[in-house]
Amino acid sequence: MTYRFTPGPRIRAAATATGTAAITLALLAGMPYVLWQATGVPWPDRIGSWQDLDERVMQPITDPVIIDLLAMVGWVCWAAFACSILKEVAWYASHVPQLLRDRTAHTAHLETLSVQRTLAALCIGTLVLALVSLWRPYVAHAHPHATSGDLRVPVASTAPVTPAASSETERPSMREARIAESRCVEYTVAEGDTLWDIAATHMGDPLKWPRIYALNKTRVQSDGGRLSDPDRITPGWQLGIPVISSASSPRPPAPPTPPAAPAKPSSPSTSAEGLPTQPAPGLSPRREAESRATPGQSASHVRSGPVAISVGTASIIGITSAAGILAALRFFRFYQNRSRRPGLNAQVPPLSPAIEKAVLAASEAALPRTTDADPKTLITRRTPPAPPQPAPTVTIGIANAAEVPLATLARAGGCSWTGPGAEAAARALLTGILTAAERQRPGTPQVKGVLTQDLADRLLPGMPPKFSALTVTDDFEHAIRCAEEHLIAHAHHQRDTQDTEDEPATTKAGEEESRGPGSLVLLAQPDAAHAGRLTTLADRSWQAALIVLTLGALPGATSWHIAHDGAATQQTATGGQFDDLQLFHLAPQAGRDVLEVLLTGHDERPRLRMVPGARAAAPAPDSLEQGTAEESDDEPPAAGPDPAEPVKPEEPQQTKPVHLNVLGPVTLYVQGNPEPVGGGLRDEVREFLALLAVHPTGLIADDIARNLRLSEDPDQVARDLKNLRRAVRRVLRAATGQSRAEFIQLHGELHKLNPGMIETDLAAFTQALHEAATTTHTPQRLSALRRAAEHYHGPFAHGGDYPWSDSVRASLASKAADAVAALAHHAEHTGARQDADDALALLDKAITLSPTHERLYQHAIRLHQAAGRHDTARHTFTLLERNLKELGLEPDPATRALLTTRTRTAHLG
Repeated sequence: MTYRFTPGPRIRAAATATGTAAITLALLAGMPYVLWQATGVPWPDRIGSWQDLDERVMQPITDPVIIDLLAMVGWVCWAAFACSILKEVAWYASHVPQLLRDRTAHTAHLETLSVQRTLAALCIGTLVLALVSLWRPYVAHAHPHATSGDLRVPVASTAPVTPAASSETERPSMREARIAESRCVEYTVAEGDTLWDIAATHMGDPLKWPRIYALNKTRVQSDGGRLSDPDRITPGWQLGIPVISSASSPRPPAPPTPPAAPAKPSSPSTSAEGLPTQPAPGLSPRREAESRATPGQSASHVRSGPVAISVGTASIIGITSAAGILAALRFFRFYQNRSRRPGLNAQVPPLSPAIEKAVLAASEAALPRTTDADPKTLITRRTPPAPPQPAPTVTIGIANAAEVPLATLARAGGCSWTGPGAEAAARALLTGILTAAERQRPGTPQVKGVLTQDLADRLLPGMPPKFSALTVTDDFEHAIRCAEEHLIAHAHHQRDTQDTEDEPATTKAGEEESRGPGSLVLLAQPDAAHAGRLTTLADRSWQAALIVLTLGALPGATSWHIAHDGAATQQTATGGQFDDLQLFHLAPQAGRDVLEVLLTGHDERPRLRMVPGARAAAPAPDSLEQGTAEESDDEPPAAGPDPAEPVKPEEPQQTKPVHLNVLGPVTLYVQGNPEPVGGGLRDEVREFLALLAVHPTGLIADDIARNLRLSEDPDQVARDLKNLRRAVRRVLRAATGQSRAEFIQLHGELHKLNPGMIETDLAAFTQALHEAATTTHTPQRLSALRRAAEHYHGPFAHGGDYPWSDSVRASLASKAADAVAALAHHAEHTGARQDADDALALLDKAITLSPTHERLYQHAIRLHQAAGRHDTARHTFTLLERNLKELGLEPDPATRALLTTRTRTAHLG
């Protein structure tokens, strides 16, 4: 790693450290020194007994006594400040590794503290950051650097795989298929630079500065900072600048690309019309009629999308594995909600980049196929990924623009992988087996795997010995024995099948058993002691029963050499030869991210040491339990209305000309008209409005194009966004009668809803939750919680098949459930009948919207039992059992024990 020395930042860090240390020492040592010199010890030295203390108290209050009391208060304040200093020293000492990676953790920590600890955290945190900046060298990033004169030279970077058609004279490699359309180069910020000036100089238009900001806002700089404020950039930072074509520096014309021939589907399930009949367990249903091709259109007119998805550095998986990750995400969020500590300020932990990319690709692939033949289409979507293979299918790579199934490895004598990319490909294969099992839940997986413990520790560290479709054995002998037992089970199944062929079939029951034991993949690393048995076992392998795959040479096996990028070269002449075969491959970090989601989806925990704070911030201190514990006090507050009298939320009144509802179906209302308007708006316009409602501060054109899956052509994107703005303007101007009003504000490339013209229920919902989390007055808090619950009419953008909205929908659903749970918790502690009835009504509504949110059922059961309605409580538990049984899950033992304990107590009474 190369380092560079810049004296300016280090001098500033040294000055900051010196000044902060001086201020901290002055507060710690200066305050007691001043108090000591001014008043001495405030405790009277002549008091030796309780009688002396009583006489002292009975004396008249004089000026010296008042000074002593003030001095005592000062000493108490100093002691509290010293304790806060010790707590912050412990916190920052334990989070030094996180601060080395991300200096913004200091700011996030300050936002979670109370006023009393903010001063101590500010002193210690500033001192620690200054020392870290003074000590840590500045890393020179290995990005292509260019001078200002070379900024318009295109530089290629990797991107998701998009298989292209090959010609007869030249076959493109998989690396060439990953050339990015979006290019950028590096620029070093100089003193006095601004994003406006950089965009004007190097992009030809200062209004394009949001592109630079969007490209670099998530990038951690060498000093640990981030571009969180577009008005503040630090000299020495490395910024990526998008390369665009301009009139001053024209780009040389690209050679014409021959039209690509449509790829033939490898199986009927991968054709345009062969969509899965049962969607994977996702977060929203997929609409059908609106976006499908018309019956008169043939499948050849539907564009064929890619089947390989890039999920990070050196990591590529198939769309079939991505569909399995999407199926596991529902179970992942279920167990995450079960174990999550609710709070009004608590945020749903974000998904890792690898999981997020896979989920978005799988969600987009599940959308109905569209064509460009509709003349009323406002925007041009990019080609979505191809549909995944059937649920039991496991794929290993891509060849000829189609996924290669696992059956390719079923070779007599086995198959061996060697080369630098063998382990990454094996890691992707194991992940493919696990994700295929997720798509078959709660059924039995048809493809299973066996490997040894030492190999599992190298490929997927932290995996339990028996998990889902994979079995980890202690030694190689045990793995071979499992494979032999699997072959014996297959032989018995074949014999039983042949014996029953002549008997008349009377029922279709037992279809699960008729499938047999399925296929088993034995992944091993051969050694001299077991080479003979492994070779004998590999000779008996066949497609439907056993596949033997080794990481290393095995005598008699088909040998493949795997490159770093997954390109496979068959070194033996036996077996079918694939053209341009690339195996899917996963880097260790991406493999850990996928395994963490899969384990959580089975209520398991990875056996990994997670870096503190690396994934998500700690829950907010004002959680529901802490907040409601304060509400259970018997004494009423000193001021304000009686908390026993519920404060009903006021009916929301429309104050802006247009009201946009996105909690539920996306609908528009005009002031003075109770009926919704814009019933003829196209789905892409509603998606555009919902996206802007989620980002009230605005989104730039590139972010909008990425979320709406627009064409990669910048000119086409500009036309599409213009059409969307025009469609919104036309409908709302006609509905409001304001012929010159602008409802979508445009600042350069920044789009946002006009706050003076449009209000949203999402903003009101968020504001109510914020008020409930920050107020200390119980009636105001309950009123804010009721307003939040009333605003939540349904899932975000209900009925819209928007892949980007799944995470937003899950986050808002969790916040709404937390608000209802807080009201129910308050009703449990007060015991008021009206509070309980109101809380149960909200719980019924929340359970209907979130039928698997177990915490809501727990509150409902407790409230019903407190009211003596034990049959209703049991019916609520039965409803939870039925909803979870559809997913192959069971209620938490704590919920079952809650019902059993309360019922037993009622019988004893």
